[in-house]
Amino acid sequence: MADLDGFAQLHKGWLFRGQRDPNWELATSLERTSKRCGADQVRYEKAVWEEFRRHAHSYMHRVPEDKDTVEWLAFMQHYGAPTRLLDFTQSFWIALFFAFEESESDCVVVALNPASLAPCLMGTDYNMLLRQNIEHGAHTDSFLRQTVPFYTNDRLAIQKGIFVYSMNLQRSFHDLVLENYKEITKLVVPASLFADIRDKLNEFNCNSRVLFPGIEGYGWYFRNLTISPRLEAGVQ
Repeated sequence: MADLDGFAQLHKGWLFRGQRDPNWELATSLERTSKRCGADQVRYEKAVWEEFRRHAHSYMHRVPEDKDTVEWLAFMQHYGAPTRLLDFTQSFWIALFFAFEESESDCVVVALNPASLAPCLMGTDYNMLLRQNIEHGAHTDSFLRQTVPFYTNDRLAIQKGIFVYSMNLQRSFHDLVLENYKEITKLVVPASLFADIRDKLNEFNCNSRVLFPGIEGYGWYFRNLTISPRLEAGVQ
């Protein structure tokens, strides 16, 4: 456990992502889905982008404004649609939760130095650039950038979430990380620590019940719970 504390302290201010398999490359849900469906990533994203926005209002009372590309992508990601956004968090411990939550063997926390990402230039309308990139392939480059929507949702706020994305879907996220010499490292977490990790995260209130507000998150909470005598006795 000392290694976990040390890693968190050493990389304070970095972005973190938990993955349940240490051998997984960094890949967006759009990459994985388009590959599984045998589709070109660029064409697949454009089709999903147009179809989701066309029908979302049928399911929700409030949807993002048409011009808010980042909010639309975050909205889509929140409800399970594949996007070019890759989830990170500003908290090592939240990333650790996502890494080990459903893992049955060693897992990993990836740390990315945000200072090695492309800067967001003042006065630049990234909503417009990103939309034009999705719809027309304009403004393609090989940089990686971070973003959060202006209007966040409760999960994103509680999970201290932040997104990293590219403007070049002809290249994999993993390849762009290597090409741009991003400052990135990872900590493999052995399964032998899972019981201690579970206890420590629950002490922090870092569990599904807190990270996923609502009855859904409360139900998920019981998938990774240490049964104590106090719980068995029904003590709240």
